[in-house]
Amino acid sequence: MRVQGYRLHYLEAGHGPAVLLLHGFGTSAESWRATGKILAKAGYRALAFDCLGFGRSDKPRDAPYSLELISGLYIEALRQLGIERATIIGHSMGGKYALATALLHPDSVAALALVSSDGFAAAAPMSKVGKWPLISWSILWLSAQPRIARVMLDAAFHMPEAFITDEMIAHASESLLGWENRHALTALSQRYDATDMLFTGLRARLGEIHVPTLLTWGENDQIFPVELSAIAVAEIPGARRVTFPRCGHFPQIEAARPFHGLILGFLASIMA
Repeated sequence: MRVQGYRLHYLEAGHGPAVLLLHGFGTSAESWRATGKILAKAGYRALAFDCLGFGRSDKPRDAPYSLELISGLYIEALRQLGIERATIIGHSMGGKYALATALLHPDSVAALALVSSDGFAAAAPMSKVGKWPLISWSILWLSAQPRIARVMLDAAFHMPEAFITDEMIAHASESLLGWENRHALTALSQRYDATDMLFTGLRARLGEIHVPTLLTWGENDQIFPVELSAIAVAEIPGARRVTFPRCGHFPQIEAARPFHGLILGFLASIMA
């Protein structure tokens, strides 16, 4: 679909209450395909979008990447699909966008489920270095090499040998290759402050969130350590936290059965 002049690609399955699935950095809507099928089978309308700059969505080099822009795109996309209110499930970077959407468009969000969410960690040095185009391009080129992509994926899983496939490595590499991808990711890096919860002032407003909120985290997450979940619980009123042992940054993959059971129970409780 076209939203505010940008082409956004999405996956859709099922009928019923809407659930919006937001992916993390370097991935796409495809990372939610299995979850979407489970939600559809359980009676929900699952929608997974490729964020602007990722997947099959447009990758503009001149877009004013910001929490305001991205959250606004999601809300308008839902409106075009006839959806006034949705539960949002956001992983990693997608968790940060889910929080921003709940704060900037509170009437459109029924509940939140954050999965190993960004938004609670201090800005990484690499995010600041990424503001320099030549350095950013060099980092992207290096990260796209299959051997480096494998190392990064290894760090994201507690048991990488059981879950990482050649297809996953290829997808991670492809997401960083090509002129379009590099231009978009460089532009996003240069606009880091506008996509950061702390720098935008949205982190200070987390106390305004009053919808049911579930936090899920892998106890062996090396990307956003599980200790950050305690910060999230303290800052979001009434948030509930569940952690998964022997699990890294992708609970929806590495702890798929308990994760999906938890999500379905959460959705049932808020629909009751």
